Amino acid sequence: MSERQYDLLAVDLDGTLLTPDGSLSSATRRALHRAHESGMRIVLCTGRSFTETRDVIGRIGLELDATVTVGGALLTDVATGCTIERTEIPIETAHAASRWLQQRGYPVLWLLDAHEAGFDGFVVGSAPRHPAIERWLRLAPVSMRDCADLPQRQAPIRLTIVDETDALENVSAELRRVFDRRLNHNIIAVRSYGFTVIESFAHPVDKWFGILKLCRRWNIDPARTVAIGDDVNDLPMIRSAGLGVAVANAIPQALAAAARVVPDNAHDGVAVLIDSLLSQTR
Repeated sequence: MSERQYDLLAVDLDGTLLTPDGSLSSATRRALHRAHESGMRIVLCTGRSFTETRDVIGRIGLELDATVTVGGALLTDVATGCTIERTEIPIETAHAASRWLQQRGYPVLWLLDAHEAGFDGFVVGSAPRHPAIERWLRLAPVSMRDCADLPQRQAPIRLTIVDETDALENVSAELRRVFDRRLNHNIIAVRSYGFTVIESFAHPVDKWFGILKLCRRWNIDPARTVAIGDDVNDLPMIRSAGLGVAVANAIPQALAAAARVVPDNAHDGVAVLIDSLLSQTR
């Protein structure tokens, strides 16, 4: 048997690990178990909060070590639910960005580290809410509090606004200019809830930022990592991992950045990747 080439597998959830209807296929679940049994560390890397990731962890049914959630801003010990490390947006930047967004008519979803705060965050401001916000608050397993004024003590790990894609693209260009080198942000279509968001994080937070922190903690060479994803927030890890992989349903930028493309998330692309990786060690 040859030596295992990779020590860490970073897997995006929505659009990658999960099928188009949000389920976890039995073939993919079995493949994750085989990878875990081989000694490879499986790390879920998602834009979701840890609260929203718990259900998927339960469905996988493995004793995972850690997750990278909130787009790289939060590292969590899965066994205990305790935070390993979080990267907050500095409160001054969070206030400035929130005021800037509120001036454009947006209520701001101010996400906290729920383990530390005891709840998931605030809906800040009194501006009319996009209907999708109400749908998310009703369906997601999160506890958000209304807050008319900006929180003064609890720095967020993510700021989010919701709107139609065209409107967010216009906001994005100006947001990038005004908050360059202070915030990272992405426009993301949240398929699980059927809406589009701008998610902003402290610079330089992204999924690869979170993976590197785990590599240092676990003494893993970043060249011995595999990352698989489908969307714009997966690009940093696809480009930087030892092996960057895209599922066939990925956006064009992810397909172009990937060293390998596997079948789409409706056809067990993650399982195909894992079987390929494990076959190299037999």
